[in-house]
Amino acid sequence: METPVLLCHAVPDFCRLTKELGGALTEEEIYADYGAAKPWKARQNSSYSEIVKWISPTRVVVKEESQFQLKTRDPSSTLGQYGEVEKLEHESDAPGDLYHVWFEAEGECELLPGDKSRIVSTRPVKEQKKEE
Repeated sequence: METPVLLCHAVPDFCRLTKELGGALTEEEIYADYGAAKPWKARQNSSYSEIVKWISPTRVVVKEESQFQLKTRDPSSTLGQYGEVEKLEHESDAPGDLYHVWFEAEGECELLPGDKSRIVSTRPVKEQKKEE
Protein backbone atom coordinates (compact mmCIF):
# COMPACT_ATOMS: atom_id res chain seq x y z
CA MET A 1 0.00 0.00 0.00
CA GLU A 2 1.25 3.45 -0.86
CA THR A 3 0.92 5.93 1.99
CA PRO A 4 -1.24 9.00 1.30
CA VAL A 5 0.41 12.42 0.86
CA LEU A 6 -0.35 14.61 3.88
CA LEU A 7 1.31 17.83 2.66
CA CYS A 8 -1.50 19.32 0.55
CA HIS A 9 -4.16 18.16 3.02
CA ALA A 10 -2.36 19.75 5.99
CA VAL A 11 -1.08 22.95 4.32
CA PRO A 12 -3.06 23.62 1.11
CA ASP A 13 -1.78 27.23 0.94
CA PHE A 14 1.81 25.95 0.70
CA CYS A 15 0.82 23.61 -2.15
CA ARG A 16 -0.88 26.51 -3.97
CA LEU A 17 2.25 28.64 -3.52
CA THR A 18 4.55 25.98 -4.97
CA LYS A 19 2.17 25.59 -7.94
CA GLU A 20 2.20 29.37 -8.48
CA LEU A 21 6.00 29.15 -8.58
CA GLY A 22 5.85 26.50 -11.30
CA GLY A 23 5.51 23.37 -9.16
CA ALA A 24 7.98 21.81 -6.75
CA LEU A 25 10.49 20.02 -8.94
CA THR A 26 12.58 17.19 -7.51
CA GLU A 27 16.35 17.22 -7.96
CA GLU A 28 15.99 14.42 -10.53
CA GLU A 29 13.61 16.62 -12.59
CA ILE A 30 15.93 19.63 -12.31
CA TYR A 31 18.92 17.69 -13.68
CA ALA A 32 17.06 15.31 -16.03
CA ASP A 33 18.35 16.86 -19.27
CA TYR A 34 21.84 15.36 -19.41
CA GLY A 35 22.99 17.09 -16.24
CA ALA A 36 21.97 20.58 -17.36
CA ALA A 37 20.02 22.31 -14.61
CA LYS A 38 16.49 23.57 -15.37
CA PRO A 39 15.56 26.91 -13.82
CA TRP A 40 13.33 26.49 -10.77
CA LYS A 41 11.52 28.56 -8.15
CA ALA A 42 10.41 25.66 -5.94
CA ARG A 43 12.15 22.36 -5.50
CA GLN A 44 11.62 19.39 -3.22
CA ASN A 45 14.91 18.18 -1.78
CA SER A 46 13.54 15.19 0.12
CA SER A 47 10.34 13.46 1.14
CA TYR A 48 9.73 10.57 3.50
CA SER A 49 6.54 8.89 4.64
CA GLU A 50 5.87 5.85 6.83
CA ILE A 51 3.09 4.14 8.74
CA VAL A 52 3.93 4.62 12.42
CA LYS A 53 0.91 3.02 14.07
CA TRP A 54 -2.03 0.77 13.26
CA ILE A 55 -5.15 1.98 15.11
CA SER A 56 -7.43 -0.72 13.70
CA PRO A 57 -7.44 -3.04 10.67
CA THR A 58 -8.58 -0.09 8.49
CA ARG A 59 -7.00 2.94 10.24
CA VAL A 60 -3.33 3.94 10.40
CA VAL A 61 -1.24 6.87 11.52
CA VAL A 62 1.19 8.07 8.85
CA LYS A 63 4.17 10.35 9.49
CA GLU A 64 5.48 12.52 6.65
CA GLU A 65 8.57 14.73 6.42
CA SER A 66 9.61 16.87 3.47
CA GLN A 67 12.24 19.49 2.72
CA PHE A 68 11.91 22.18 0.06
CA GLN A 69 13.70 25.24 -1.21
CA LEU A 70 11.76 28.22 -2.57
CA LYS A 71 13.07 31.28 -4.34
CA THR A 72 11.77 34.84 -3.92
CA ARG A 73 8.63 34.15 -1.81
CA ASP A 74 8.67 33.64 1.96
CA PRO A 75 6.40 30.62 2.63
CA SER A 76 6.23 31.08 6.43
CA SER A 77 2.58 32.13 6.54
CA THR A 78 1.50 29.10 4.47
CA LEU A 79 2.93 26.46 6.82
CA GLY A 80 1.46 27.34 10.22
CA GLN A 81 2.56 24.86 12.89
CA TYR A 82 3.42 22.21 10.29
CA GLY A 83 6.82 23.55 9.36
CA GLU A 84 9.78 25.82 9.77
CA VAL A 85 11.36 28.24 7.34
CA GLU A 86 14.92 29.51 7.26
CA LYS A 87 15.93 32.38 4.99
CA LEU A 88 19.30 31.52 3.51
CA GLU A 89 22.08 33.99 2.84
CA HIS A 90 22.24 35.33 -0.71
CA GLU A 91 24.26 33.23 -3.07
CA SER A 92 26.77 35.36 -4.95
CA ASP A 93 25.01 35.69 -8.31
CA ALA A 94 21.51 34.39 -7.53
CA PRO A 95 18.74 37.02 -7.71
CA GLY A 96 16.05 37.08 -5.01
CA ASP A 97 15.82 35.40 -1.64
CA LEU A 98 16.14 31.66 -1.00
CA TYR A 99 14.14 29.87 1.71
CA HIS A 100 14.71 26.39 3.13
CA VAL A 101 11.47 24.74 4.31
CA TRP A 102 10.93 21.79 6.65
CA PHE A 103 7.46 20.18 6.76
CA GLU A 104 6.47 17.49 9.27
CA ALA A 105 3.03 16.05 10.01
CA GLU A 106 1.18 13.01 11.21
CA GLY A 107 -2.15 12.01 9.81
CA GLU A 108 -4.83 9.48 10.60
CA CYS A 109 -5.80 7.64 7.42
CA GLU A 110 -8.55 5.22 6.56
CA LEU A 111 -7.79 2.33 4.23
CA LEU A 112 -10.33 1.87 1.44
CA PRO A 113 -10.94 -0.96 -1.04
CA GLY A 114 -8.65 -1.15 -4.07
CA ASP A 115 -5.45 -0.05 -2.28
CA LYS A 116 -6.89 3.44 -1.81
CA SER A 117 -6.82 5.57 1.33
CA ARG A 118 -8.44 8.69 2.72
CA ILE A 119 -6.91 11.22 5.11
CA VAL A 120 -9.19 11.65 8.13
CA SER A 121 -7.13 14.23 10.04
CA THR A 122 -3.66 15.75 10.27
CA ARG A 123 -1.65 17.30 13.08
CA PRO A 124 1.78 18.93 13.28
CA VAL A 125 4.64 16.95 14.80
CA LYS A 126 5.95 18.77 17.84
CA GLU A 127 9.61 17.74 17.51
CA GLN A 128 12.24 20.42 16.96
CA LYS A 129 14.32 20.43 13.78
CA LYS A 130 17.70 18.85 14.46
CA GLU A 131 20.72 21.13 14.10
CA GLU A 132 23.26 19.80 11.64
